[in-house]
Amino acid sequence: MSNRGYMVFTAVGPDRPGLVNEISSMIHSGGANLEDSRMAILGGEFALILLLSGTPEALAHVKQAGAELETRLGLRCILKETSTASGLGDHLLYRIRVTGVDRPGIVQAIAGLLASRGINLASFESRVSYAPLSGTPMFVLEADLHVPSRLDLSGLRAELAARCDQENLDFVLESRV
Repeated sequence: MSNRGYMVFTAVGPDRPGLVNEISSMIHSGGANLEDSRMAILGGEFALILLLSGTPEALAHVKQAGAELETRLGLRCILKETSTASGLGDHLLYRIRVTGVDRPGIVQAIAGLLASRGINLASFESRVSYAPLSGTPMFVLEADLHVPSRLDLSGLRAELAARCDQENLDFVLESRV
């Protein structure tokens, strides 16, 4: 379909049962397609980000209904037109997992190292969980990476190992091929 458009829809607000149903019903009733989604409860807040596609009329319906949803459900919604994702080009898919005792600065240390190497974070998730016996807060970071194919992977692994040793963290970096 050549007149297909794309929109990113984000919403944040107080969590309650039925929000996903309300939002997905609104999208479906307007004739749009929900192509990709991420949803989470952060603290007591519901947060989501969606990629929608549809005809210009379907996307216009979602924009109008999104404004009504804000008022009715107490959500803050942002809708932004976008385009389809470009291919990976000269990038390789990798996944990283970093774990260790929680403390401020872990995300910045890892994100800064990756950014300095021109690595794009395609998806990112972090959380704190508690060790079963001691109750120690443990940090977990997981991310999908777009690594430039020209990048020296052994150099990246060595730099990650050095940074994680310095920060007292463990990491795993593996290809997603």
